Amino acid sequence: MKTSIKIKKFWVSPLASDGGMGTNWIQIQRGQRQGTVQFNGSEANTTNYKNVEGDNLESDKQKGDVTVNCQIADLTPEITAMFTGGTVTETADAVSFDSPDNANQSIELSVMFLTDKNVLYRLPRVSFDGYPIVNDDDLHFTQVNGVVLQPEKTGVSQWGYDVLKKPEANDIVTFALAEQTGTATINASLHTVAITVASGTVVTALKPTITASLGADISPASGVATDFTAPVEYTVTAANGTEQTWTVTVTVAS
Repeated sequence: MKTSIKIKKFWVSPLASDGGMGTNWIQIQRGQRQGTVQFNGSEANTTNYKNVEGDNLESDKQKGDVTVNCQIADLTPEITAMFTGGTVTETADAVSFDSPDNANQSIELSVMFLTDKNVLYRLPRVSFDGYPIVNDDDLHFTQVNGVVLQPEKTGVSQWGYDVLKKPEANDIVTFALAEQTGTATINASLHTVAITVASGTVVTALKPTITASLGADISPASGVATDFTAPVEYTVTAANGTEQTWTVTVTVAS
């Protein structure tokens, strides 16, 4: 039996520096009309070696690849470059994309995507390639093909998924800054985060590492340089679309 699904959200992140799952998630898609995702496994390859009488001596067996293929309707050059490499330039007339000099290069990213059945898939390391498709039947998108690889970090699974029990959850779970002097204080009732950074820290372009509830996305995203001269409002959108505003205050130690 097959179950019809739609992809509600799709994120990518650079790999973590330790070879594990990325944390600086960029949301590429929200809603089915902006793109599709296929997560597949290919068949195993078996080659039989026979002797002169035609009897099998041994077999060479190779496990099939696990692949993830995406069709992304957002043709923003920065998005295309994220999956394919290449360069992005901007003039007064246009924002332009040019393919990379090395046409055979692949880009490795972490991936998550959420189905409308509230199942969140996690792929810590995927090798991607992509190209634009323009057809005369009203199709105009970037085709992205990826092979799921084993993460370099020990103890991190090749892929996995979470069946969400709380699709309505829209909390900030962790908030950290490289300049902090102590753990952030997160108040789930008031939806506030308070954190102190070292004396003399310039707070006009800090890059926080943030995790939200499973299946939720956050704006501004984790890793985005943000001015914390005044309290900053973050919007956390749950897997079911429910939004919650959080206020983050950064204090510089005296």
